[in-house]
Amino acid sequence: MQQFALKKTDFEKFFNDTIKNYEFISTVKENKSKNINRPYFKKITDQNDIYLKKKSYFPVKNFFFHKDETIFEFDKDKLKETIPKVDPTVYFGLRRCDLNGIWHQDIVFLGENADPYYKARRDASLLIGYHCKEGDDYCFCNSFPLTDFFDLMFYEKEDYYGIEIGSKKGEEFIRSSKLFKEKKGFITENDKKIKNSKKLNTLEMKKHYHDKIWKKGSDKCVSCGACNFLCPNCHCFDFKDEVDFSLTKGKRVRNPASCQLRSFTRVAGDHIFRDSRLARFKHRIYHQIQYFKDRHNVIFCTGCGRCIEGCPNKIDWVDIINKIR
Repeated sequence: MQQFALKKTDFEKFFNDTIKNYEFISTVKENKSKNINRPYFKKITDQNDIYLKKKSYFPVKNFFFHKDETIFEFDKDKLKETIPKVDPTVYFGLRRCDLNGIWHQDIVFLGENADPYYKARRDASLLIGYHCKEGDDYCFCNSFPLTDFFDLMFYEKEDYYGIEIGSKKGEEFIRSSKLFKEKKGFITENDKKIKNSKKLNTLEMKKHYHDKIWKKGSDKCVSCGACNFLCPNCHCFDFKDEVDFSLTKGKRVRNPASCQLRSFTRVAGDHIFRDSRLARFKHRIYHQIQYFKDRHNVIFCTGCGRCIEGCPNKIDWVDIINKIR
């Protein structure tokens, strides 16, 4: 990959030049006044708001999948699509786990029958990663062969940022500025290492589906769905039709959903396919580790640990799997 360098003293100029042509989304610190006590992604106009010491507690996927998103509206026999028009947007400070999460969503939503709503936001996006040198108490990203998926990746290098180009879009962005200087070999393999203490011993999960150890997790689960909503990969959704009293006007709305909610698999006749907490708990873990891999040859989980950190009972499913024999 091509490598460039940016002086840290030029970062403010880089930021100010960028926001002339792009919306700028970055990790910012907690906001006590809004009762947000963890780092989160936000649109910013001041580079001093950027916070890179910790990864965002909330995933960036919330900018690609919106709540109460109108898919279409109808009025009698007229149908109106509502595909969004999206301004060019830079997403800055994405960790490798976030970037791989976007890649996994691309696999699903940008396939042969691409989702036009997701595609509109992705086409307008420029993904700029920020390399973690050390994980937190919850992440276990070193457990997986995460891929280099980014337009640009920033690495801390004393008085410089080392920058790798990962796409044609990223190269065009770099070439449009005189602030970046090409430096071959500036980023070493040592620069790319991530120190982690937590480790998932991945294994072939199929033969362990009926192991009794899963109850240690499901018995503590309250089916709140926090693990799904905090996961950078999970992307399930529900549709709801909102129709006026005349039955001639209405709209179809999409909202994020959770496989940990009992209602998620409810069908006509009030049958629920995954009625027990145990079935729902195992489904999430197996989708993360086994099912997605079986279909797409990629492990779904990216090891960010948000599901464990955000769980009200701190269910450590990594520890559960590590104890399987």
